[in-house]
Amino acid sequence: MPRFVSLSRAAKLVGLSRGALQKRVHDRELESFEGQVSLDDIERIFPDAEIEDNHIIEDLEKIIEQALKKAHGAKLAKLLTPDPYTLAARLQTITKEHARSQAIATDFIQLFSELKNKINELASTSSQPQLFEDFNNWLDESVTEIQSSKLIEKPLLEKDTVLRVMAAQVHLRNTGHEFFVEGNNSILEAGLSAGLALNYGCSNGNCGKCKARLLSGEIKKIKNHDYTFSESEKTQNYFLCCSNTAITEVEIEADEAGSEKDIPQQKITAKVKKVDKLSGDVLVLNLKTPRTKRLRFLAGQNIVLSHADLPPFELPIASCPCDDMNIQFHIPNNASDKFTQYISNELNISDSITVEGPGGSFVLDENSNNAIIFIAFDTGFAPIKSLIEHAVTLEHAEFIHLYWIHKGEQPYMHNQCRAWEDALDNFTYQHQEYDLSDNKPLDGKLDILLKEYSDLSGKDIYICGAETMVNETQQVLLDHNANSDRVKIQML
Repeated sequence: MPRFVSLSRAAKLVGLSRGALQKRVHDRELESFEGQVSLDDIERIFPDAEIEDNHIIEDLEKIIEQALKKAHGAKLAKLLTPDPYTLAARLQTITKEHARSQAIATDFIQLFSELKNKINELASTSSQPQLFEDFNNWLDESVTEIQSSKLIEKPLLEKDTVLRVMAAQVHLRNTGHEFFVEGNNSILEAGLSAGLALNYGCSNGNCGKCKARLLSGEIKKIKNHDYTFSESEKTQNYFLCCSNTAITEVEIEADEAGSEKDIPQQKITAKVKKVDKLSGDVLVLNLKTPRTKRLRFLAGQNIVLSHADLPPFELPIASCPCDDMNIQFHIPNNASDKFTQYISNELNISDSITVEGPGGSFVLDENSNNAIIFIAFDTGFAPIKSLIEHAVTLEHAEFIHLYWIHKGEQPYMHNQCRAWEDALDNFTYQHQEYDLSDNKPLDGKLDILLKEYSDLSGKDIYICGAETMVNETQQVLLDHNANSDRVKIQML
């Protein structure tokens, strides 16, 4: 009996993106059954896939690397792998499946024996005994061939079994999203790391905003919480995502933001983690929020910063919402701006800054699977960086093209963009320098992009930068068949 797995699990097993498999389903090259695919079909379609490679080991190394940043000593082991209870429960689930398979095999052996007896009975009373004898001989030969044949190895199935021990999959019935819980993470932490906008508040078991309903599978409480469920909620299997991990594959119902309207306004005091001067023109400010009061936002949104008696300063967030405790901003180093100069010259590590928001609708359309073109002007790269990291986390787009138009020889995060291009098969990065002293600084700067896409219809395009540059770029793209409803703009 073939084993069926979700597209996300199948993609993880063969080292491809979920989008690549989704395209195969859309093109009818791969058959899907209620959102799942057969491992046998995956092996047939991808015979050369490195299904015995070290993806799982690499995943574990990533977990270790992340854990090293979070903990030291005895705390570290808890983050690296599931605890013994979790491992035992997952192994027990697989053992039960194996026992059921053995029981089915035993039933078939019994059925075969009864079939042989029935054939012999019919042969003794038939006018054509030779026919039954030939059929009986054919059965014996078939069984002998099966018993003598070498056991067919199923490396993909073996790898899936290992993955099921190391990570449990969570399915959200109400949205169709899915993600893996690795190590000893909570369901909330795993969902946020996977790029999902799950609802939460304190992430510490007090507010109850991350409550969800367990529909199937087994979970385990990993930390106590003060929030109290009603008797009705208890009978309906409600639990807190921040306080539980997944033991086996689970299906849940949980609140998830569908748009920027679903994200609440927040006011949080964050600490300065560091300030980097990447060039003479750009400052990179990194803030860290309290663990119990992290900033909820969607990739591409803005936030308002305020400090002491300085006027509020609105900036786009440059980091991914999948790491909502660490927030990054890219700030033009304007010598005439009081806030900028304070950050550059007077702000110290661990100083407090108040963040309020988020705001803005320059966000990813997660209902679209179109190819994405990002066009950034100077620090307009900040929200686009957030969008790119979010899209990559979600394995969202068929492909991504980043086109960065900038002052100076190369962009201030040129190496980051090159690293994306080297690491991602579906990512293209190009950049163009412009001269502000020119009366028409944009003139000809889009030619390389337009030569590659003679027809821009069917593409999702995101543009961010100074108002004049953005408006001129938008008009050029519309003249080249870009769909007006698929072009999003953000002014700095």
